[in-house]
Amino acid sequence: MISDREVISRFKIKPKDRILDIGGSMRQRDEIRVDTLVDIISPEEAPYGPTKLRAKNFVKVDVTRDKLPFADKEFDFCICSHTLEDLSYPFLAIEEMSRVAKRGLIVTPSMGADMVFSHINFTDWLTGSRRVPGQAHHKWLFYEKGEVIYVVPKNYPLLYSSNFHFTHWSGEEEFVYYWEDKIDHKEVRTLHFHELIHEYKGFVKRNKSKLKRGSVLFYLDSPFYYLKEGVKLLLKKGTGFKYRNNS
Repeated sequence: MISDREVISRFKIKPKDRILDIGGSMRQRDEIRVDTLVDIISPEEAPYGPTKLRAKNFVKVDVTRDKLPFADKEFDFCICSHTLEDLSYPFLAIEEMSRVAKRGLIVTPSMGADMVFSHINFTDWLTGSRRVPGQAHHKWLFYEKGEVIYVVPKNYPLLYSSNFHFTHWSGEEEFVYYWEDKIDHKEVRTLHFHELIHEYKGFVKRNKSKLKRGSVLFYLDSPFYYLKEGVKLLLKKGTGFKYRNNS
């Protein structure tokens, strides 16, 4: 994951810059001095580890529905890290970031990383054996072509088809997109399913040296992960046991 120090160094963030953070309540910035944090929940309400607000200001906004309550170019820099892929509708947030900030940074999982199937797991959901492509709650995939950010629906039935059974990605784990003045983006719509297939296959073709195919639907995995998950299941350890009973 790109660090705060790397962001400050690479993008020449100055101490006096007004920084806007979109969606950062779950993972607040350690070394970047955020002026205003915008999210649907405050850091104190974060479900996986509440923390005290570090930014100067917190503004509660549903960025999938509401515009940001700020003037045009009010902020010097906007950070949106590991948020857009979770949203049901990320395009209003993209447009609003362009409006209220002079420049900024979007960080998401790379498309390749979010297509790779997980290792075998029994305990996070307590719904039996599972392997899923990337993070199961992600709704969008991202890649850049010609300085344009492409926003592609993450379609799980398509990823479960045999053309997309990948077990390893050797490329970058994160998609990092720097922009100035305006975010040039294109939404890939799902009205024509074969256009979506074309997008997926195009990405695979461009990155075939970085993707490794494997068996995923039969839950074949290293014996290490079967042992690990079996022990966790026996000891009732894991995310699923933490958040609900196995009823």
